[in-house]
Amino acid sequence: MKRWPFRGARREVAELVEPQEAYAAWAASYPPRPHNALMTLEHETVTRLLPDLRGRTALDVGCGSGRYVQEMASRGARAIGVDLSAAMLLRAREVTRRVARGDAATLPIKTMSMDAVVCGLVLADVADLAPALAEMSRVLRPGGVLVYSVVHPCGAAAGWSRSFDAGGRRLAIASHWHPAAQHRSACAASGLTIDGWEEPVLSEVPDHPALLVVRATR
Repeated sequence: MKRWPFRGARREVAELVEPQEAYAAWAASYPPRPHNALMTLEHETVTRLLPDLRGRTALDVGCGSGRYVQEMASRGARAIGVDLSAAMLLRAREVTRRVARGDAATLPIKTMSMDAVVCGLVLADVADLAPALAEMSRVLRPGGVLVYSVVHPCGAAAGWSRSFDAGGRRLAIASHWHPAAQHRSACAASGLTIDGWEEPVLSEVPDHPALLVVRATR
């Protein structure tokens, strides 16, 4: 669950943990579907930007509990997922067997083997944006499409945190808030042409965009 600076909200103290520790703790209660307002908005925006996937190969990078693997398969794709968290992959395998363990910066996927790549709310976990985007570009065929999302970079200045409750603990995931300019430059350096750039807003936080969602073509 994402915590936002809602007016009048009680400030909560959370224990800051690295992503892999966080996902190991979160996996047991993490469903394979959008489960809060932010994720619903993210899912709607990402799926609207997806290309026609019928008969295509598609990859979900950082697949978590498998929601985009399922989504892309439902649209006719031969979809697979990759995630670094062993605990999250156990959850994903409850809904699909087409997942494997791997790092976003060193994907275990053949070069130019995918028609589409989705990466939902993952890139805040990587310190260096460029290698991850370069890997996603590498596995795309020419003309292939990448759609990815992050909690909006303005969240850094606003004091947002990616936080949740697990096992009686309040945890916040250590995050990297890559500025918008870094997203543009990393895409360009990876041979990706940005053809979609969305900054949707949550009604609860109307003064700031909640997300950055990028569509880019190789």
